[in-house]
Amino acid sequence: MVIVALAGAASGFGLTMLRTFLHLNSKSTTPHEFVLLSRSDKPELAALGVEVRTVDYTNHAQLVTALKDIHTLLSVIGGSAQALKDAQLALVAVAKEAGVKRFAPSEYAGSSNETIALYHPKAEVWTAAKAVAQETGMEVTSFQCGIFMSTFATGTTKRVTEVGKREGAKNGEEEALAGLRPWNFVVNMRAGTADLPGDGTAPIVWTEMRDIATFVYRALSLDHWPEVLGMRGDVKSYRDMLSIIERVQGRRFLVKENSLDVMRSQAAGDPEKVFYNQVRIALVEGWGIVPATPNTAFPDVKPVSCEEFVEQWWRGVEVAEASWGEDKSFMYTG
Repeated sequence: MVIVALAGAASGFGLTMLRTFLHLNSKSTTPHEFVLLSRSDKPELAALGVEVRTVDYTNHAQLVTALKDIHTLLSVIGGSAQALKDAQLALVAVAKEAGVKRFAPSEYAGSSNETIALYHPKAEVWTAAKAVAQETGMEVTSFQCGIFMSTFATGTTKRVTEVGKREGAKNGEEEALAGLRPWNFVVNMRAGTADLPGDGTAPIVWTEMRDIATFVYRALSLDHWPEVLGMRGDVKSYRDMLSIIERVQGRRFLVKENSLDVMRSQAAGDPEKVFYNQVRIALVEGWGIVPATPNTAFPDVKPVSCEEFVEQWWRGVEVAEASWGEDKSFMYTG
């Protein structure tokens, strides 16, 4: 049992992670103790047995006090790139002084941050954390999961299940997105369109949000953390995914392939599409493949497959004929 602090877990994916931790903790014979670092009081989470410590990320002394007894610090901080960088750099500095043994910054993506401009602040945080690790012996790891499988739930009209009811989800889409905003990334599940990276055949790791949380929870019991803890829910190309989706939805998708030159041109010409195209380029170049470290360490964890996910959230959902008309494949819908 270790004392684990979570930063950024009061909403979004972080809240899904915290709820999953608590659920797994309730069934464990060696439960961990969880502390939530929050900018405000969270009585609804305190009522679940989480110790909430109110912090100001600009107050170094206060943060040191908040982390004095913490063994493992997990960051799932989101928001703007600048806010993510500033808060996490503050945590890195404090972790050094407070004697934190393990730190995992907010990564949860593909195999690197260098080629995607929006992720450059993550790279800065990683560099700072590595410097502290070399100085103090603190273990630092990058949790990598490929792409969130849950994006394929955007637009579903399925009803909430028992899992969603336990977590307070208002509908099936909210449950399936598990803290993500609705997002038609490459594939628009309702419009029936796919704006592929390259020819769509590059293999990609897909991991469902609660499976990510489960693997991280189980990793808390490892004796040693390597620098990279990659995890895999499933490995499928976008072409593989389209075969599954078309069979489940019972219709053909409209598909567009995009060469590297085309995607580079789009990234240079439209500021709104920089991130979208940089990620698509990275996927063609292998960014979407990450190791399967906890899969090997914990073979009893059976993550959701892509086929199971699509079946659960799209089987029987009424959809119209495929159309590019309202396609926003690169944008959040919420």
